[in-house]
Amino acid sequence: MTLIGNPMAQPIPTFTEADLERVLARDYPPEHCAHLKAVLARYGSESWQREALRVRMACLKCAGGDARQLERYIAVACNDYRDVLAYAEYPAYMKAGSDEEKAAAMRSDWAQLQEWLAQK
Repeated sequence: MTLIGNPMAQPIPTFTEADLERVLARDYPPEHCAHLKAVLARYGSESWQREALRVRMACLKCAGGDARQLERYIAVACNDYRDVLAYAEYPAYMKAGSDEEKAAAMRSDWAQLQEWLAQK
């Protein structure tokens, strides 16, 4: 995962297909992975569905290893991907009020995302 963007703005992660494969294998039993890959593929098949890999990773994070929740978050993303991205990548920022709280929330959210990705 790499960080792109202005250091004063919310960080935007970038992921690789290898990240997705690793997280899928980490969070789900092998016998479910083929089905869950098909579930993940539901997002990104339409031309208006943006940032497919990032959104799929956000759905995996939100689902927390629960296959039914993964299906739910993919359905949410197909309706409005921003809902899933906000919940996965910026949970503290969404609740922050002041500029100081927002700055702290951005750091916290980024650290949380990195920790989630690094889990074994």
